[in-house]
Amino acid sequence: MSVTKLAPISLAMFYGANRSFANAFSVRVTLKNPVEPEALRRALDKAMTRYPYFAVRLKVQGEALVLEDNPLPVSIVNGPEPAKLNTAQSNYHLVGVSYERTSVVFGAFHALTDGAGAFNWIKTVLYYYLCETEGKTLDPTGIRLAGEEIPEGEFEDPFPETIPETDAPPAPKWENAFCITDHTGVGKQRCWHIRIGETSFMKYTRTQDGSPATITSAFMAKTLHTLHPDMTEPIVCGMAHNIRDVLRKPLAHQSMVKLIELAYPPRLKGADMERLAICSRGMVMLQSQPETVWNVVKKQAELEKQLEPLTLKERFDLLRPIVTGARTGIGNLPASAPVSYKVSYVGRTDWGSMANMIESVHCSVTTDGSGICIEINTCNGYFDYCFMQEFEDDTYFKAFVDLLESEGIYCTVNGPFDIHVPKMRLPDEPEE
Repeated sequence: MSVTKLAPISLAMFYGANRSFANAFSVRVTLKNPVEPEALRRALDKAMTRYPYFAVRLKVQGEALVLEDNPLPVSIVNGPEPAKLNTAQSNYHLVGVSYERTSVVFGAFHALTDGAGAFNWIKTVLYYYLCETEGKTLDPTGIRLAGEEIPEGEFEDPFPETIPETDAPPAPKWENAFCITDHTGVGKQRCWHIRIGETSFMKYTRTQDGSPATITSAFMAKTLHTLHPDMTEPIVCGMAHNIRDVLRKPLAHQSMVKLIELAYPPRLKGADMERLAICSRGMVMLQSQPETVWNVVKKQAELEKQLEPLTLKERFDLLRPIVTGARTGIGNLPASAPVSYKVSYVGRTDWGSMANMIESVHCSVTTDGSGICIEINTCNGYFDYCFMQEFEDDTYFKAFVDLLESEGIYCTVNGPFDIHVPKMRLPDEPEE
């Protein structure tokens, strides 16, 4: 049985997963036709042979967590979310699949991978499924196929042996951030789906010299300023930033995101979207510089050395108190301070020959401690937003949509829905 040491980039999320924030995500792909479970079973089994680094279980070896090969089939259940990860129901996998009506839901532990890594697996599963259910061989361009050689770049440790010495720009500093749930309380978690035309939205973002993620952050900041004009704290957005390009590891399957922190101080209250967009873009440019990324990598490599002499319990005790939704959520190390909300955009997904068989794509994440989290995906000429929050009140959602439409960005809206992500048994909890 092959055993794999955890990569340094993943250590904080593996050891920091806790009962209040296990950090999982799911991707719901809604198809044009009802799901055929037996065909899905065959497609998933075939696809998993292409992704051996996802066919693993979490084990304790001495005083460390490791990943061990798991030959059992990845579970498929009928329902809104996959079976609880790292349990007998999921065959102890850290990924799982479920289905209902026309939707296939793919779930994963975020310490194992991120959206960019998972989407390759999702596309392979759907390719084999749709080839069978459509009764034809679809064009496989852009799809990783079973039986092909797996490049080392997919499974090797993405950190180089020698980390460059760099002088990172000063990191943003603030002692506090506006917290939405201080004004709403925490209750039943809810989400809405927002669909926006890709052409019109990209035209708008270009006029603002922004990107889908930075413009979304700016819209959310303005929403909070509008609803809370008397706030004195800065609004802080925690934004996922893919660091694969800086590390020159485009194929890495690990969770390769750092948290960019976009701070909107009270002096920006009343600013128009153009100014907010400029500020957002500037903060992203500053914090995504290679020097800044390498500084984060250096800290994660240092964390590996810090953990080496510790017992397993000491490792959990060190990282669990700081790995929470408000402090890390999408990133691998604690933020400088709590964030007000989070935004994540995995980038434009090319569905290739499968595109006309897919209706929509929505990503959901563990929202505990996040206040509001917005996940953005693309499908068939549209942006699909999943607007998630820790409470039922729809005031923030409605204000956000109203602001979009006031800027000429027209939306279709569905919801509210319950938020569904797979649950997770922690490695030191008893087996179920």
